[in-house]
Amino acid sequence: MSEIITVFDIEVLNADSASICAIGLVRLEDFQVTNTYYSLVRPHNLSFDPYRYNVHHIKINDLKKARSFKDIWREILPYFDHQLVCAHDVQGDMACIRAALKRDRLPYPSCQMACSNVLAHLIEPDLEKYNVKDLCEHFHLPLENAHHALDDALACSRIVTELVKRSGYDSLRAVHKAHSIPFGEMHSNYYRNIISPEHAAMNSKKIHKLTNLSIAFTGNMVTSKEELLEQLKKVKAFYNRDVNTHTAYLVVGAIGYKRIRYSGTNHKILKAKALQKEGQDLKIIHENEYLELLKK
Repeated sequence: MSEIITVFDIEVLNADSASICAIGLVRLEDFQVTNTYYSLVRPHNLSFDPYRYNVHHIKINDLKKARSFKDIWREILPYFDHQLVCAHDVQGDMACIRAALKRDRLPYPSCQMACSNVLAHLIEPDLEKYNVKDLCEHFHLPLENAHHALDDALACSRIVTELVKRSGYDSLRAVHKAHSIPFGEMHSNYYRNIISPEHAAMNSKKIHKLTNLSIAFTGNMVTSKEELLEQLKKVKAFYNRDVNTHTAYLVVGAIGYKRIRYSGTNHKILKAKALQKEGQDLKIIHENEYLELLKK
């Protein structure tokens, strides 16, 4: 059965996550390019950001006559819906797409998400740099115009193809399965990030239900912090100092649980609830429930 992957890249105009100003797409079928797409996008927020302009050199005047994200999305939805999608920073790029979808009150597509940066850390863990330009130089791959959305998407597709080839497997899905790295997932009112690139280099084999998941803690624990961290190490899970888009579980300490869990003032719980509202697959659990998970 053939494997189809949508490789994409976006550029944003300013600090507003929803200010997507360009998007490039590449359709890979069994690692052969079968289609490409590029368009400028007119964001709602047209404020100028000199830092980002120096990256992509997209002028505000060039965007005033471009189509809106909502119009572009109608065309590119088939590239995302019920597809395996990949970007070099899929966590960041999908955060921008989610922000744009939310602003235009559009539903999330259903898709699985891979990341060429994660894949590079997994297959080539000893490299010093992992950006698109350096990976292309390392693998002797062409990169026509860095930070042009389509050229970056094409470069990313070449990187993915090279990495899968070096892995010894014949598909991206086979690589993820062999290393027990789940794809990120997005569905209507649901979002779960892929593992971070740094974590991919550290843990590649799943030994427990919590393996490769990020765990945050809040409140007063009966279990000592040293023991909690040791438990995470044993099951190859990761400690989140704060709650973020990678957090799978927020564990609330057993001491004063109800007061902390339902007071409405604990910043980690407030952040977790906000992420849940955005669809993130994040669970807030009691310390005892967490300890039971460790036993399974």
